[in-house]
Amino acid sequence: MFKVGDNVVYPYHGAGTIQDIEEKNVLGETHSYFILHFPLVDVTLMLPETRIDQSGLRKVISSAEIENVAVALKNGPEIPPSTSQFSRDTENLLKSGSIIDAAHLVSSLSKKQAERSNGLHIQDRHHLQKARQMLVSELVIVEDYSEEKAYEFIDTNLLEAAN
Repeated sequence: MFKVGDNVVYPYHGAGTIQDIEEKNVLGETHSYFILHFPLVDVTLMLPETRIDQSGLRKVISSAEIENVAVALKNGPEIPPSTSQFSRDTENLLKSGSIIDAAHLVSSLSKKQAERSNGLHIQDRHHLQKARQMLVSELVIVEDYSEEKAYEFIDTNLLEAAN
């Protein structure tokens, strides 16, 4: 399964590293917890080993898969309607933990932003920022990019899509 030192993605939080696996006594029962650290947002959390399967935790993509991310940014889906259903669907995409879903979301919301004279609604702006952050967190680990270079990778591929 997973071990200390593995680079992983935890849905909605992005990419991080398993720093430790600790045994904790809770209400008289001993449980194992994965200690995950997300450097981009400087967050550490404890994930019970018993919840790993349903949590959506996965290993980061391989370097060979970065091209798929670029394609997803360039060829994201058409702009979806701005409804509460879209907001729920967007939230579910973010919670999936999929880098391709995040790239499609960035592409779609970026197109929507470009077409609106007054920008995105606050919820859409939040979703766009979160999706970009998730992409960046994984690019930083997989490609050993700086945070700035990872954002540049996203913006460059979005620009190529616009042209």
